[in-house]
This record gives sequence, structure tokens and C-alpha cells, in this order.
Amino acid sequence: MDHIDKVLTTLAHNTAYDPAIRSSLALGKKTLDRYYSLTDSSEVYRIAMVLHPRYKLQYFKNLKWKPRWIETAMTLVRDEYERRKGEFDDDAPVEKPPTSEPTQQSSSKRPNVFDNLPTLSAPAPSELRDELDRYLSTDVENVKNVLLWWREHKAMYPVLSRMALDYLTIPATSVDVERVFSRGRLLLSHVRSRLSAQTTRALLCLGSWSLLGLVKDTDVLAVSSMNDVEGDADAEIALDDGWDSILL
Repeated sequence: MDHIDKVLTTLAHNTAYDPAIRSSLALGKKTLDRYYSLTDSSEVYRIAMVLHPRYKLQYFKNLKWKPRWIETAMTLVRDEYERRKGEFDDDAPVEKPPTSEPTQQSSSKRPNVFDNLPTLSAPAPSELRDELDRYLSTDVENVKNVLLWWREHKAMYPVLSRMALDYLTIPATSVDVERVFSRGRLLLSHVRSRLSAQTTRALLCLGSWSLLGLVKDTDVLAVSSMNDVEGDADAEIALDDGWDSILL
């Protein structure tokens, strides 16, 4: 956005262009500024930028953001990270330590707490800081596929990777969303209005996956050769929970 704004500003004042073109460029910049100003009230914009390994906080510093603006962006990321970290800790399975049957030696002699002292080692530097601090302490990387990068680093950043995938998969524009509504309108015609929400979603997902090449021809042939489901033709078939989940 900043690069586009800079280019439009430069071209709009370039006398080498026709006045009509410069006027159009100025109007385009005005429209861009109107939408760009809305990002000031959007937490998603700043969080997603920090979670991109190619930019992090360096993007804001390069653009000469005020320190308090950068601090606000960092606070937003930190608060969201702490909230998700709490949820992750609650969902993590609790491993019970293995129990060993007491022996005659252990019952007669109490263990000395100093016996295991030589085996204790200092914690690794990475254990002294949380995921967010470790992530921000590393240099930015020239990442082409940010989702693949987070998938490859999910073992290093288990909480932060989930958070990053949630924010970085948000569509940058509403074009794809509007296309889905258009496809839905074509699917639900005036003579095909009895489809349930579940069936409609299944058909839209299948169509989208097919365009992306995720549906194998062998699967289509296997389904087409299956016997028809007995019962009411208008009855809805219950699908298993998570049938539409995308596993990374």
C-alpha cells in the first residue's frame, strides 16, 4: 500500500503526463488514501504484518512509524499471543509421570536430593524466552510462501504458527468472497431452492477443490459407481464432523 501510494503521488505530479491522466491518478490516490486510513482501526492489518517473517517490526521502522505506533502494534500482537497461549496450554494433554513400585531399598533409605545434582544442566537460551520474543529476535527472511514457512516452523513456534495461519490466511480482498456468493447464486437457482445449507456448502467446497486440482479422478469414478442411498430423496444425509476441515 505504501509503495502504491508513493508511485501514485509521483506520477500525479509528473508534468510529462496528460492533465487528464494526472487527474485520474490523483483521484485514484484519493480513493486509496480513504481505504488505507481504515487500516489504522484494524488490528488484523498490524498483527498480520508482524507475523510475516519478511517484515515483522522492521517494516514499520523502515517507513518511519512513530515509536508509539510501533509499540501499539507490538501490544496488539502480544495480547493476542498471550490469549492463544493460554488456550493452547489448556488444550495440551497433561502427561503423568511414570510410577514405579517401591523397592525394599527405597523404603529403607530415603533418596538424597544431591545425587542428581551433576546431571542438571543450565536451560538453553531458547527456553528462557517465549515464542514471540524468539521470533522477533531473528532477522527477517526473504520468504516467498509465508504459509509454507510457518508450516515448516510449527515445531519451533507451536502457538505462534497457529496464530499466524489464522491471520495470514485472511483474504486481502473481498474478490474471492464475492465470487463464492456468485457461485452460490448459480447453484441455488429458482427451481433448486430446497438444498440445505450443509449440502450447499458441500457442493461449493467440492467445486472449489476441483478447480484447485485437489479432487482425484479416481475418487470421482469411485463415487459415481456407488449405489444410490436408500430412503427419501429429499432427506439430508448427515456428514461426519470435520468433513470440511483442511489439515496442514
